[in-house]
Amino acid sequence: MRVYGFLFVVIIVIILICIACGKGEASDKPELTVKQLEEFYPGNMSNVDRIEIRSGSTGALKVVNDKQLAQDWLAKVRHMKLTPDSNQEGRTGYSFYVDLFEGQDKKLRFLPNEIAGNYYIYSEELAKAIRGLFQSP
Repeated sequence: MRVYGFLFVVIIVIILICIACGKGEASDKPELTVKQLEEFYPGNMSNVDRIEIRSGSTGALKVVNDKQLAQDWLAKVRHMKLTPDSNQEGRTGYSFYVDLFEGQDKKLRFLPNEIAGNYYIYSEELAKAIRGLFQSP
């Protein structure tokens, strides 16, 4: 009878371990949804007064210090929708990344296919807008 009691306890412990491991994986990352670019911004995007764009191919940096120019550009891109990529495996390289600032505080960095450590379907529309601002005089 002791053997059956011991086996019962072992089976219960194994079941509890399996249940605990399964729940941890599902709750590690929240489910990603389609979002507009402005939904990623922590605060009011109207407060952005500087934009920095770094080229991944040349390393060149474009700094937009004109708040009106920055706000005009943000008005064009803020409502662009980003769709989560089902493949969330890490990647290397980038065409451009954009940093948004309020004063000296960097508030958000994004790429045409990545924001806040999550990957999104590459947005050619967003990439074109970034490239246009980067190449502007």
